[in-house]
Amino acid sequence: MPEQDHFPEVREQLDSIVEAKRRLRELDVIRSERMVGEIGEWLAESIFGGERVKSTSQKGYDVISGDLRVQVKTHAKGDENNARWTEFKYEPGQFDEFVIIVMSKEFKLKEVYRIPEEIVFERIDETKKQRIVKWDDYADFGIALSDLPNQELVELFR
Repeated sequence: MPEQDHFPEVREQLDSIVEAKRRLRELDVIRSERMVGEIGEWLAESIFGGERVKSTSQKGYDVISGDLRVQVKTHAKGDENNARWTEFKYEPGQFDEFVIIVMSKEFKLKEVYRIPEEIVFERIDETKKQRIVKWDDYADFGIALSDLPNQELVELFR
């Protein structure tokens, strides 16, 4: 059982999270309770240019960049989490590019992949219960952080 003398500090820290989320909503970074995914979509929009779709439940893609429909998947990985894959529930024609953003648990950028739709479907792993995108199978579509556009923003997330 947790120690009761920690309860006030726990409440204080939760209130800090609530305040941070409120402020991130005001800054139009997050729009729903899917904080990690929303931060990734905002990063993709801000780094690559484009605009997030209005609905947070848009099917198939999250960002419009030029004439490309971009599906963004984001992970904030704990230090002990060695999983290097993204669950994949899409069908051909729902997006043009698949962007994977991998961050640390502190929301620091670690890896970014930008994969054309046809390549995702050529290499998708369907051997498990669910279809997955194994990041290492798409290493040739990884983008070095130093090569990303909008380096001023990228530096803030290093």
